[in-house]
Amino acid sequence: MLVILGVLGAAGAIFAWRMAIKEPEREPRIEVLAGIGGGLITGIAVGVSALFLEQSLGERQKYSAWRANVEIAESIPGFTPGSRDIQGINFSGKVLHNADFRGADLRKAQLRDTDLTGADLRGARMQGANLVGANFYQADLRGAHLEGTWLHAANFTEATINDDATYFTGAIVDIDTCWPTKVDVPKLARHIFNHYEHVRAHWGGLAPDCPLWKNGERMD
Repeated sequence: MLVILGVLGAAGAIFAWRMAIKEPEREPRIEVLAGIGGGLITGIAVGVSALFLEQSLGERQKYSAWRANVEIAESIPGFTPGSRDIQGINFSGKVLHNADFRGADLRKAQLRDTDLTGADLRGARMQGANLVGANFYQADLRGAHLEGTWLHAANFTEATINDDATYFTGAIVDIDTCWPTKVDVPKLARHIFNHYEHVRAHWGGLAPDCPLWKNGERMD
């Protein structure tokens, strides 16, 4: 409908312009036609702007509703934020089995005691995140950035960690942090500690001999 009105408005304006050139004695009629054409074009511009505004508000309302549901939910299996902004959402204590956080921006996120069993975290940016007590059982952490994260009592049993491309520089761990059996402890530890001599006191344990975790279950 807007297209039809636009064509009519443009046609009226062009017709009025041609009449002004060829028949200047019909000035009142020309002015009417020009006014109609201009009014139609103006109305179309306003209508298009209103449509864009309505669509924008609709998308914002949908996002706000989605975010509110995420914040109040305790369990979201297969959670997939996609391109949505998840900055500032508190995920602490939530059950997010098989979540898809590939490439997600989780910097300084709150993921304390979050159950991320089977989650896909490839390439996720988690620098400075609170991951105390987080459960990464069978999660894929290849290419993930965990620099400066808090990993006290975190569980990495059967998680996929790339010693060269999962980044733990400056992460904080303790004796309850549980690591997968296949991880290269000396190599990975050097990313976290300045001196490997401190590893035995502060590194944590290797599955299945972790005191706090048995597979994906916390024992306390």
